[in-house]
Amino acid sequence: MKNVIEKIKKSQSMAVLTHINEDPDTLASAFAFCSVIHSLNKEAVCYVNERPQKMFDFIGGDYVVYTDDVKHNHDLCVCIDCGDIGRLGDRKKIFDEIKNSVNIDHHMTNTLFADANYVEGESSAAGETLVRLFREMGVELSDEVARFLYIAICSDTGCFKYSSVSPDTLRIVADLISYNFDHAKEARLLFDSDSIEVAKFKAGITSGIESYCNGKIRAVTIMRDIYEKYNIPENEAPNPVDIPRRIEGTEIALCFKEKENAIGVNFRSNGDADVSGVALKFGGGGHAKAAGCTVKDAKIEDIKNAVIDECIKAIEKINE
Repeated sequence: MKNVIEKIKKSQSMAVLTHINEDPDTLASAFAFCSVIHSLNKEAVCYVNERPQKMFDFIGGDYVVYTDDVKHNHDLCVCIDCGDIGRLGDRKKIFDEIKNSVNIDHHMTNTLFADANYVEGESSAAGETLVRLFREMGVELSDEVARFLYIAICSDTGCFKYSSVSPDTLRIVADLISYNFDHAKEARLLFDSDSIEVAKFKAGITSGIESYCNGKIRAVTIMRDIYEKYNIPENEAPNPVDIPRRIEGTEIALCFKEKENAIGVNFRSNGDADVSGVALKFGGGGHAKAAGCTVKDAKIEDIKNAVIDECIKAIEKINE
């Protein structure tokens, strides 16, 4: 942490990078960081890989969508919630051009790719990691920053119901909600605000749940034509891996998503199986309970078979 803080103190202008396929944790954490840096009378610009989903508009909109035409003159690159350098997408160009970098994250599989790294693998969210960083920096939070940090932690903990939630997580959140913002409203916007199209999309996916290993593994498959069927833009569709995760008896939940020239896989573990180890075998990473990977130029059935075989091994391993 000390090296990260030293670089932040020495810098006057920072490029703040989220991870690709931006979720509320990476977005709200990046916005919180930028707000704190602005309060220190320094420059910070949040660069996203592509426009975030409309459902996340309520979080905030102070960002720049990166293109090759973007000009910058920053002296520090700050990567937030990025487990490896591949999670920067096209913005790796900014990372390479600045040649001075900080990595703030909470993924156990983080590759420590920056010049200075502050990674808390036991943290529930990047937002929780930032709280500790800000405390060490002696930063006094504003209502705006507290709101961002609450959204980050609330989203990545499934509204505080995942096993990653620790007593300290709840103490941090208790402090955050003492600030002037409507935490119940933010939680509702995160978890209880589906459009009718999204509700039908989820219902269609639920009807296609597949079970393996006597129901210990359950999976859903998202083919690209499903978005037209339910009149949802692909980049606005939710990640439905939690649908099979909620089924009684499920130890590992999977979502296979057909992309252009690639297959994305999301993993969730309800039990003791470490899905981050499975994701690593396919070039991904994450947490023991939540992980993901993207496999390029592969057939979806081949990936499904290979991933399910590895998941069976992960379940068998905990019973040895």
